[in-house]
Amino acid sequence: MPHLETHPHIIFEDNWTLEKDVIFMLGQCEAIISTISEIPLPPKERQWLLLVSLRKGAQATTAIEGNTLTEEEIARIDEGESLPPSREYLEIEVKNIIEALNAIREDVILNDKSVVITPELIKSFHRYVGKNLGDHFQAIPGQFRQNNVVVGTYRPPEYSSVNALVQRLCEWMRETFHYEEGNTNFIEQVVQAIVFHVYIAWIHPFGDGNGRTARLVEFYILLRAGLPDIASHILSNFYNDTREEYYRQLSLAGREGDLTKFIHYAVQGFRDGLAEALSIFQNSVLQTAWKNYIYDALDSKKAQGKSKAIVKRRRNIALHFPVDRFYGIDELLEREPVFIKEYSGLSDITRARDFQELERLELIIREGSKYKGNIQMLKGMMPLRRRQ
Repeated sequence: MPHLETHPHIIFEDNWTLEKDVIFMLGQCEAIISTISEIPLPPKERQWLLLVSLRKGAQATTAIEGNTLTEEEIARIDEGESLPPSREYLEIEVKNIIEALNAIREDVILNDKSVVITPELIKSFHRYVGKNLGDHFQAIPGQFRQNNVVVGTYRPPEYSSVNALVQRLCEWMRETFHYEEGNTNFIEQVVQAIVFHVYIAWIHPFGDGNGRTARLVEFYILLRAGLPDIASHILSNFYNDTREEYYRQLSLAGREGDLTKFIHYAVQGFRDGLAEALSIFQNSVLQTAWKNYIYDALDSKKAQGKSKAIVKRRRNIALHFPVDRFYGIDELLEREPVFIKEYSGLSDITRARDFQELERLELIIREGSKYKGNIQMLKGMMPLRRRQ
């Protein structure tokens, strides 16, 4: 192929080695994903985590390209607010990615419709990226570039080669990973997602929006591989958090013609992000279990109260008792709305009796004159195992 003289790294061959630690980390990723997928979440919390994931993914993948909107601004935009005209293009960039992520999620997960990657599919993702951006987007959405470009110090292949290169990329992916035959395992699909991402960056088929398109393709393949939608932002988030290293690894892979180090970098971030997500989901389950435990403790015969109103007040206090650290009574009565409401017009003696009863039931613990919710007691109820 004529491009090999100037771009010998674009060889459409398995120019990588899956080292033992990468295979081990990918095994960890598969195990974490399996665990996350089995964690039941209340509908409202699940919907909230999905919103956060999609917003984080949009923020991360646009921030890498220079978008300066914060997660808070993106949340407000997603809820219907608008930015001033001078920053409208930033808003459109983010909305485009959120729309694309939602469309991909709907196809792959809700409609169970997934296909092999084709040039037309890649163009459709690019169409989302550049939609309604006008002069702020240096490409025609959904069309391969018709000019030569330079990206930093990197000069991508001639525009006349782009169509053939993308076609060959898609054919090579089919030949290598056999997705349509149903023979691709989880590890292979993650590697395919990463490799596809890098090759799009190398070929640079569009005048603008290549990175965002590459990460949408990566997102599509990972969802297809079984990544839960509430963890969909993880790789984009990692690339953004390590932006300088992301570009360094892309450049290094191109110079060396070997994807081994980039795959290691991406998989390590993927594994760490999944582990962090699992911790968040496990904490959600712990919070739900804690609420159920409080209801059981204060609805049982163990609870002491002269009336249902007293038991109800104590339950509400226990449910809203901070569990992150110890708090003094004055601090609780100043900062916690539930405490302010429940003890308005009541005496210190009443409050002291409530605290004493909650302490007796081990729903709160005391350290000196300070208190906190005793959620840690639930960890003592978990199955025991030998520490490694």
